[in-house]
Amino acid sequence: MRLMVQWGCALLLILPMLTHAQSLRLASGEYPPFISQHLPNQGPLTEIIVLATEEANLDVSFGYFPWHESMALAQQGQWDGTVGWAFTEERALDFIYSDAIYTESAVFFYLRDKAFDWSKPEDLAGLAVGVGLGYIDVKTLSQLQKSGIDVKLQEFAKEEDKLHALLNNQIDLALGNKDVLQHIIQTALSAEQARQLTHHPRPFRVTPLHVLFSRQIEQGYDHSRAFNKGLRRIKMDGRYQAVWNQFRRQKMSE
Repeated sequence: MRLMVQWGCALLLILPMLTHAQSLRLASGEYPPFISQHLPNQGPLTEIIVLATEEANLDVSFGYFPWHESMALAQQGQWDGTVGWAFTEERALDFIYSDAIYTESAVFFYLRDKAFDWSKPEDLAGLAVGVGLGYIDVKTLSQLQKSGIDVKLQEFAKEEDKLHALLNNQIDLALGNKDVLQHIIQTALSAEQARQLTHHPRPFRVTPLHVLFSRQIEQGYDHSRAFNKGLRRIKMDGRYQAVWNQFRRQKMSE
């Protein structure tokens, strides 16, 4: 009987340790209307990550930095991971990729009074394109340059800066997520500035985005596996799609 009591006491001590959620710290940049510390629930991408981590028994918290700094902090292991990045072989050396949390469409914005059309990369020759600092578009356009297409590349730390450069004729095209740049046009530019801008309907890329877990963190693989299980559960039971349905309804009402 004494032995059974001792085992019972031991289990009471162990069970809280087994059920206690592990902490997960994720670095992010501002990417409204998808993720931002200033949005309700910090945006739909944050909602999805929170739902998946709750299913995975992970206690998640977010820190907001410039995007290139978010990548560096996670790469060095100062943060457990970073949110919302496309796959590249170079990044895979430093990070474990989650399953896709969202697929974005990147298009070219341009001045309405300047004719622009494109159907193949060669059509971009001679044009100056503004892209986000550290984004996958830098690599993609650099590869076009190496292939002999004379596309000019200019990087910007903030999405808004791309649009101002476009309005000031410093670049010919601003490449970015359609919803993100439209959000900036609606919320940060004047009505006159907004009227000057339009976008081409053909996507330059359609890209899955992921949570990246740092290989410098000992629990990185465990975190990624647990997160993916949680993500699959919320996709299967409809909560994932419900977040996006609500997001689209809000956009249509704006």
